[in-house]
Amino acid sequence: MKFIKKNKFTIIAIICFLAVMLVALEVKNIFFPKAGGAIYGDRLDGIEEVKPTNKKISKITNALNEQESVKEAKVVIKGKIINVLITIDDEVSLEDAKKLPDIIMEKLDKDQKEFFDIQVIIDKTNDSAQFPIIGYKHHSKEGFAFTKDREEQEEQTEAES
Repeated sequence: MKFIKKNKFTIIAIICFLAVMLVALEVKNIFFPKAGGAIYGDRLDGIEEVKPTNKKISKITNALNEQESVKEAKVVIKGKIINVLITIDDEVSLEDAKKLPDIIMEKLDKDQKEFFDIQVIIDKTNDSAQFPIIGYKHHSKEGFAFTKDREEQEEQTEAES
């Protein structure tokens, strides 16, 4: 009893602090109800059934690296996007570079093509006016859409001036 009488202000302060912390926690839960949930919410539901295995990713990487024009290929999966980074030889034309994503599509299953978006970044080791190019395939579309050719853009910009 002596302890409680001697430290009554400290005990009251601790009780008030705990009450304020509980109220703050409840307010946080009201404003951010899914704060502890997954980053992607429920957008990744079903990904485990169609996610490419490490073996399949290796097959894609090896198939790309077997091409004479490819110096290096790397596949990275982030959420619902399969990112493919390809470095090609300096002599490769723009049209030949745009054919490389077809190799990726051959290696993926139908379910994977319908679930994942695929982004392909193709670059050369030297500085080129036409590169890097980016190809993107939405999971609901059939083919890749590429960045507009830079030479055409430059010509259009000059013509507009």
